[in-house]
Amino acid sequence: MKRVALFFGSFNPIHNGHIHIAHEVLNQKKADEVQFVLSPQNPFKDSAELWPENHRWEMLTLALAQTPGMSANAVELELPKPSYTATTLKKLVSDNPSTQYILLLGADSAASLPAWKHATYLSDFSLLIYPRTGSSTASFPKEQVLNEVPMQAISATAIRTTSDMDLRKAWLPAPVLTYIQEHRLLSDI
Repeated sequence: MKRVALFFGSFNPIHNGHIHIAHEVLNQKKADEVQFVLSPQNPFKDSAELWPENHRWEMLTLALAQTPGMSANAVELELPKPSYTATTLKKLVSDNPSTQYILLLGADSAASLPAWKHATYLSDFSLLIYPRTGSSTASFPKEQVLNEVPMQAISATAIRTTSDMDLRKAWLPAPVLTYIQEHRLLSDI
């Protein structure tokens, strides 16, 4: 049975920190593949700050085009909004019954999992937890935590708010930065 880690996010935009985490999942053989699931509207986030989903989808596919074992998954773009992880998983399991899905979550998201819609259903899935600033992985079983994954000092918010082009170049895959420039998604570049 193929093991697929699902990395959910708004990816506003996708950055090297996201890709680093996925590389660690594959390097540590915690999954056979990592699928990045673009969430068009996260019920816990302000959608006013989100770039249009078509731009986020294009950047996601550009960033992952040359990364073996990683792919973009558009399932939530086809489902009603807002996006609920349980609804997405039900669709994926129905469409791919021979795939084992694993939820790849930051420690902050994993800690809030009991408050998510249909949390009981979500508890049927294996978890992979990566560290996040301000959140501890200590309360999770050791086998659920990605080993020795250094925290990345990168955030999509910082990318959108900084005017430091050197930081953006360090934080973003080159095709994503080019896309942002070509489509003038940030006013200062």
